[in-house]
Amino acid sequence: MIRPQVRRRAMDGALAGALLLALAACGPTVEPVASPSASVDVSPSAEPSASPTPSPDPTRPALAELVLSADGLGPLGLSSPPDDDPATSLVSFEPEGCTDAVTGEDFGIAPGDPGAELWRTDPAYAASSPAYGPGAAFGVDVDRDTGVVNRIDLYSADIPTDGGVRIGDPGASIAAAHPGATVVPEYLTDIHVVEGALGILQIEVAKNAPDIEGDYWEGRAGTVVYIHAVTPDLGVFSVAASGNLVGVCGA
Repeated sequence: MIRPQVRRRAMDGALAGALLLALAACGPTVEPVASPSASVDVSPSAEPSASPTPSPDPTRPALAELVLSADGLGPLGLSSPPDDDPATSLVSFEPEGCTDAVTGEDFGIAPGDPGAELWRTDPAYAASSPAYGPGAAFGVDVDRDTGVVNRIDLYSADIPTDGGVRIGDPGASIAAAHPGATVVPEYLTDIHVVEGALGILQIEVAKNAPDIEGDYWEGRAGTVVYIHAVTPDLGVFSVAASGNLVGVCGA
């Protein structure tokens, strides 16, 4: 027989144990805390900036790059003012280029005289085998009133036409090079005329006149002896054997 006090203590102990178990079951669940990982600041890598390629300074074309057409000689166009930039110009204006003080001659030409001015071809265009003129591959004339180029003459075989014809070539080659050319007979030459948008290209082929004894051209008859291009207002005319040159003092 169990005494009442002992039974009460046993019941109290059981109740206390049950209460502890209940409290443990109702307590908050503690999740494990992960340690923070170290953050890495990754900034985008900068692309190397490419330095811009500088544009080359403009230069005048080489002699081998020039061709003469009915519209002009490279950047030197008929009916347009010539380039006056010393770095790129093909010709330069000398208001006293033909005066006695400059040429060393005694022609009586003083500053301000009509024959004192000269459009000089740049030294870069010296002819390798000059046929006419003062050793330049070409000469230029500029109209005094309008300031535009009105005539360009070739003085050597260094520069061809846009069809490929050069001084010294057979006259028979012109028909294939310039099939649209017409022929204008002159006293000592036949001029093959090619018309363009801005001017007229004229290619002279030597011939002997019937009233001149012997071979005036000394073996050059039938070959190209002169080439020039002019503005339409100057018309068609022969230059070969005339001394009517441009870019030359006293011509």
